[in-house]
Amino acid sequence: MHASYLLAGARFEAARQLSADWFEPQFASLHGHSFRVQLRVENIHTNQAGLAETLQRAVQPLNYASLNQRMAAVDDLAIAEHLSEQLSFPHSLTLTSAPERGVILDNGTRLVWLNAGFEAAHQLPHVPAGHKCGRLHGHGFGVRLVADAASANHVDLAAAWGRLFLRLNHRYLNDIPGLANPTSEVLAQWIYRELSADLAGLAWVEVRETHTAGSQFDGRTFRIWKEQHFESAVPFDADGNYTGHSYLIRLMLQGELDGAMGWLLDFGDVKDRFKPVYRQLDHNPLDRLAGIRNGHPASVAEWVHAELSPLVPELARVDLMERDERGVSVLFKDNMRWPLL
Repeated sequence: MHASYLLAGARFEAARQLSADWFEPQFASLHGHSFRVQLRVENIHTNQAGLAETLQRAVQPLNYASLNQRMAAVDDLAIAEHLSEQLSFPHSLTLTSAPERGVILDNGTRLVWLNAGFEAAHQLPHVPAGHKCGRLHGHGFGVRLVADAASANHVDLAAAWGRLFLRLNHRYLNDIPGLANPTSEVLAQWIYRELSADLAGLAWVEVRETHTAGSQFDGRTFRIWKEQHFESAVPFDADGNYTGHSYLIRLMLQGELDGAMGWLLDFGDVKDRFKPVYRQLDHNPLDRLAGIRNGHPASVAEWVHAELSPLVPELARVDLMERDERGVSVLFKDNMRWPLL
């Protein structure tokens, strides 16, 4: 059994003026943002075109508007809740007000998130001889902190991260107690544990070593993801004409850590096991793959899971984006955390 969701996004430009204590002093002056909204809606409630149209109608009154003239409160949560009220069907909504911050409304849960990062060196001591990660190397790590909005806000997240940043930035991670084997998963767990004692409501931590791979830990469960692009053709109309997309596919895994290796699965192994599937997708017409219904994204995601899960039984979710603002998310385990931002 699986659950299929449509993903849709929209953007709008707007100005606002916040109270001086909201996040940073400059926000007390009138300023503008390029806001981004993302929706996740179960497939049974609407279709892709209808979802995109509904979302555009919701954001249109805010586009190039002074938000203070349209609503009493103009912080991120207030804007997200205003937009959510315009939608008559069950949904989850993410609002990004700047690349480093935003909020999530998900089935009655209100969350705030903050993007941060640091630069550091590490090596993995238990990998097989010749594995590239066994060599001393480094990353510009990306970090996302997500917390319950009832317990923390962006100021709290920034303050908590500021203290931890000094312990991680420009360090050799292996020398830090608890990080002798600093895999992405171990690092996410370490950050979660270090912050959760002082940061009320911490929901989960994400760590990205690269733009295409990362890990997530919520205090109980480990998840990792690997992304890749492919170029494919799909039917365009009833006359048999084709169009094409530059797809982004995101493979999300969930499971237990290997006690010796310190990871759920090597990112390189995920990529290698996906290669035979990738070759069937890339530079091919998707509707001609057995079992794919007319090249529909949800059907493609289901096909990928059927092909890959025997090799990667930890595969728990497949996201397939036709473009930045349109795609599907198919969940094969009920407790897959959403959204990945």
